[in-house]
Amino acid sequence: MKSILFDVDGVFLSEERCFDVSALTVEELLKSGTFLGLDKSINFENMNDELIEEVRNRVFQDDHILKQLKSMGLNSNWDMLFVVFSIHFIHILKELGAQVVNPFLQLKSMSQDDLQHLQTFINKDIEIQYEAPLSFIKNIESGKANVYAALEHYAQLQLNLDDTSIFKLKGPLWQLSREVYQNWYLGGKLFKEVENKTPINNQKEGFIYDEIILRPVEEVKTLLHDLQEAGYQLAIATGRPKTETIVPFEALGLLKYFDKSNIVTASDVLEAEREYPQYIPLGKPNPFCYIATLNGNHKPDYKTYITEQENIVNKEEVYIVGDSLADLLCAKKIDATFIGTLTGLKGKEAREELEQYHADYIVDHVGKIRDILL
Repeated sequence: MKSILFDVDGVFLSEERCFDVSALTVEELLKSGTFLGLDKSINFENMNDELIEEVRNRVFQDDHILKQLKSMGLNSNWDMLFVVFSIHFIHILKELGAQVVNPFLQLKSMSQDDLQHLQTFINKDIEIQYEAPLSFIKNIESGKANVYAALEHYAQLQLNLDDTSIFKLKGPLWQLSREVYQNWYLGGKLFKEVENKTPINNQKEGFIYDEIILRPVEEVKTLLHDLQEAGYQLAIATGRPKTETIVPFEALGLLKYFDKSNIVTASDVLEAEREYPQYIPLGKPNPFCYIATLNGNHKPDYKTYITEQENIVNKEEVYIVGDSLADLLCAKKIDATFIGTLTGLKGKEAREELEQYHADYIVDHVGKIRDILL
């Protein structure tokens, strides 16, 4: 049976709200009185679209930072916001004394109280250099592992310390940043249900209820129906967590086209990383999620999905539809046919990059895959 493995963001759903939430998370961690408190005058519970746009333009420098990180194969919003926040946080820590910084960097877990504690020592007149992440990105190699290795090295140089493991992928600071993002995206009520934790802010309503589909929903439904009728197995491999995938797909009436065993999300990737920490990172551009969704996401087979990845499919039988370089690299590693959509963050500008890495096909939007597959 031929299979089509879909990414979600930039293919079916717009990434705009995810990027908005990423920017809000960085800004809140830096400025809210709940965290580092650099500007307690900002009311993060009353953010309209105009204010959100201002924050995003500031934090991500009119999306230049996002585009650069995407080009480096960093596909997760959790990772992108964490790298950006970490650069600013390192500059803040640099201004503090060793007697403050050293105990903080030794923490094995982290809460909002730990960041709040630093407020006593931070000069509130410190200026955030929002362009600083661009300078950091400019001189490092592509790939998630390389980005995180460079981040730790950068922290070591700036802070004159050997142990800066607090900035590791999935480390305590990363986990806290992720929770702040999840609180924004899910809202207080759903966060409590999904994460089984008390939300940091129970008043947040959640951006998950404000998703934007990239093509008319009836067009997408007809496409998926026709692909199924033509005998294709349909599957999803996304950097979104499970809830952020299931809730909007169910609301849009798209979930019925996918068997639950062929939906692999960031939640599954996290589970695999907990089980096999020696293989971290397993998020895209590692093709783990695509291999898992193709094979029915059997957890006992996770180690096989991790260790057997090179040229494992028939190129004429497996198609990956995604918008980013990370998706394309996944396709190349397993030897699938790649169809790139121009509806992601870079829009039409993505064509040059996808062509440079020899995408098999490039289409204006997901609806156009009909011309290739049907």
